[in-house]
Amino acid sequence: MGKSRERRKADFDQCKQSNSSSCRNHDDNRDDITVFVALADVFMTDAVVAKLMARDGAQIERHRQAYEYGEDMVRVVLRPRYDGGYNVEDGRHRVIAAKQAGIGMIEAKLIGC
Repeated sequence: MGKSRERRKADFDQCKQSNSSSCRNHDDNRDDITVFVALADVFMTDAVVAKLMARDGAQIERHRQAYEYGEDMVRVVLRPRYDGGYNVEDGRHRVIAAKQAGIGMIEAKLIGC
């Protein structure tokens, strides 16, 4: 099983405080930076997508429509994966909706080392 949310936050805080060159994407001002990430690089298992669609399909559909109508959406929070791409920390419904709407890029905040 993966790290707990508290352990990941502790790792992130430790990385942010250190000046180690081993920390990827180390930037003291990154909390204020929004980037656009290709949705093809955002990883989510088919099982997670199926579970969320079954449980929250109506919410995902509302998000999909909002993307298609060009409405402003809250940015998602992503964490870089060691093998490339990104894991979703916050915004799974929005990621699924954006993929369904055929959006190529999504606005995101990157966290972690």
